[in-house]
Amino acid sequence: MSSKKLCPHCLKVIPWKHRFKSKCPHCFRPLRRKSESERGTLLLWFEDRGKWWWFFILLVVSVVGAMIGQLAGRHSSFLNFISAHPIMFALTLYYLAAFASIISRIYVPLMLGAPRILRRERPQITQYKIFTVIGMVLGLGLALFVIGADQFFVMFPASVLLFTLPIAILWAYLALVLQEPDYEDERVWSFLTEIGAGERLDHRHHGYYVLIMVPVAALIFYWMMQNQWLYYWFADSTLVSMFKELYMRATGRAG
Repeated sequence: MSSKKLCPHCLKVIPWKHRFKSKCPHCFRPLRRKSESERGTLLLWFEDRGKWWWFFILLVVSVVGAMIGQLAGRHSSFLNFISAHPIMFALTLYYLAAFASIISRIYVPLMLGAPRILRRERPQITQYKIFTVIGMVLGLGLALFVIGADQFFVMFPASVLLFTLPIAILWAYLALVLQEPDYEDERVWSFLTEIGAGERLDHRHHGYYVLIMVPVAALIFYWMMQNQWLYYWFADSTLVSMFKELYMRATGRAG
């Protein structure tokens, strides 16, 4: 006796005459996702929504927004920052794209074609969604409080770091409170795998790193602000001036 074949979405029995078709006769959803060879590189890139996908989106949005802002007579310094510090701008966007990739997978999962039973939420998944929203609200408030609304785009790297700081701390807390049975739950494990946290040991280590290194980095930053001799020594060094001259020649800005 052959086993019944159920639709992974509506969980209804699929008749024999529809077994080899691509869509369910009840809910009209695809019965399986296409393989990587069938989808192609471009479609895989859009479906993955990884760091480079978000880096491209953020690059287009920020550059176009900076150009529109300059034409409108507002936030012209943001475009000046992009042209004067392209490497710092690219690194900041890549850092922000890493957060955007995880956040997008938390709220719009990659496994949209997975069986419905795997998409039912557990309390751990709900906690990630709630804490991420709280982190984004706190990060936006922290950036606006420290920098100010009128300087938000002027001090672009600082505003991005302040915005993502509460999110990273809350994610680190969630990584440390997860227990071994949580990783054994198939639904929680599939969710954690999508956001890159399928390995319990690595997940906890990353949480410890964030909770330890964030206050250490803050203390180092405060110390360097109070003792700026290291900055001046680094800025006046021969090695930095050599790389700066090489960059100016490569970009055609050398006088």
